[in-house]
Amino acid sequence: MPDIIVYGAAIVLLLLSGAFSGLNIGMMMARPDDLRRKAAQGDKVAERVYKYRKDGYYLIFCILLGNVGVNTAMSILLGNVAGGIIGGLVTTILITAFGELLPQAIFTQRGYRLARHLFWLLDIIYVVFWPLALPVSKLLSRWIGKEPPSIYTHNELEQIIHEHADSQHSPLDKTESRIVAGALNFSSQRVHEIMKPLDQVTTIKRHHTITPATARRLLRSGHSRVPVVDDDGAFCAILYMKDLVGVELPVAVTRVARDKMHDIDHQSRLDTALNRFTQTRSHIAYVAGNRGEPLGILTLEDVIETILQRPIIDEHDAA
Repeated sequence: MPDIIVYGAAIVLLLLSGAFSGLNIGMMMARPDDLRRKAAQGDKVAERVYKYRKDGYYLIFCILLGNVGVNTAMSILLGNVAGGIIGGLVTTILITAFGELLPQAIFTQRGYRLARHLFWLLDIIYVVFWPLALPVSKLLSRWIGKEPPSIYTHNELEQIIHEHADSQHSPLDKTESRIVAGALNFSSQRVHEIMKPLDQVTTIKRHHTITPATARRLLRSGHSRVPVVDDDGAFCAILYMKDLVGVELPVAVTRVARDKMHDIDHQSRLDTALNRFTQTRSHIAYVAGNRGEPLGILTLEDVIETILQRPIIDEHDAA
């Protein structure tokens, strides 16, 4: 066989070796659940890659069988030309440098997107190796089990979000990352951690009369809703400061107070509290202890501030 044909065949085999090696790391490092999400967002390359990657055992068998086959063929071919130790040494250097190291380094940086140029090769080996790949993939799936999805803890998700915000290649900014991180963590916090204790709550007695001086005191508190309590300290209603607009003072609290004040258990998580506010269509509730005694109050604003991880200050808040 002419040397030019031998060397030409060796080059083709070396290119195929690099292609298989690159596909191995480029395809297998892409998680099926990540590809599925990207495909759902309209990523056509991810959609095509997912068709191969969803059966990881079938894919890896085809790639490895093809890689081993071309490397073996190249070793035999160059061994017949150079012979002995020289042929083995040349083959080892070529495969290591151009069949393994270089393509894997490239595919590690570019990921599965570079694989779109080799879909034709995957289609070929999927058909050619089907008689062997199908039963082997079935056996591996039964013995080892299916590939588990990537599941992250709250802390891991928060870390990923902050890493995205710090990256110049991410569309996520610092404000968005802070809000998302707050939304992830707020469900692990409990009501008693962010409630306002009773000694810090501005209230008004149910049997009292609202005079101009009382109204000014309530306005200085900076709250748009003031809890109304009985003589025994039980929360019974809510006074909306806007209801005093246009009302001639003095006026009895019972005439302007409205709405029942709902309770929230002090051990409830904040996601439960948020659902409670939604169900009762209220913005304020009193926090109840183990025996039902009031411990403080919680507002919808408190929960939102926890999610945003910064206080909400408007023109009505006290200085």
